[in-house]
Amino acid sequence: MHEDAIDAIIPVKKQAAIGQDDLFGDLGGDDDEPAFGLDFPIDAGEWPRKQLLAAERDMLGLYVSAHPLDGTEHILSRNRDTTISELLGSGRTEGTVQLSGLITSVDRRMTKQGNPWAIINLADRDGEMEILFFPATYTLVQHALIADTVVSVQGRLNDRDGAVSIFGQEIQVLDVSSAESGGRPPVTLSFSAYKINERTVAELKRILAAHEGESPVRMRVQTPAKTVLYELGFLVDPTSVASDIKGTFGTDAWQGAA
Repeated sequence: MHEDAIDAIIPVKKQAAIGQDDLFGDLGGDDDEPAFGLDFPIDAGEWPRKQLLAAERDMLGLYVSAHPLDGTEHILSRNRDTTISELLGSGRTEGTVQLSGLITSVDRRMTKQGNPWAIINLADRDGEMEILFFPATYTLVQHALIADTVVSVQGRLNDRDGAVSIFGQEIQVLDVSSAESGGRPPVTLSFSAYKINERTVAELKRILAAHEGESPVRMRVQTPAKTVLYELGFLVDPTSVASDIKGTFGTDAWQGAA
């Protein structure tokens, strides 16, 4: 099962079965909550790019088929004021800086007083740097300190015996799903679990199949207890499918492409 953090706490689940699968079997809840098996097409072939590259790095020690930051430069550039190599070459040793890149490692530690803190290694396409999150900041950002996550970090430069590092102050997880899907941002639909039935599923499949394109489709399903986001296995044209989704299921069902 492939999982990603969505909106900080919402899991993205990619089904890994062949044939039919009960996408709503794990929604849980009381017996009076509806659950319907949806026979959306399941891709049991190529892994998602993020999972594939992580496996390459773990097994081979390097990336082979691609780099995790391929296609993300326009996102990284909007969320930094310099690259790592530019910073290291500038001779700067003080002040604040904003960098963006991939967390390649997370080293969680404890102070003598028993307070948690961490050192992460942040890498862009041209360099890498250590960023330290001390206890007061760590408690606020620990949820984002996950290896293979693309982030933007703001912090204060620190020079110790000629080694420059950053004392992290803020961190933001960046959505690079558009790059991971070949440059096409995913389309997101939203449904209440109570509105999901066999007729809804059949009509949704018909609409998605009629608007083939290059954008993957995700469906956010809401219950009183939680919200789950599923990848449906369709590739659609957002510009043409939007009107059919809104006209059939209401404007709230269409969350757009982002």
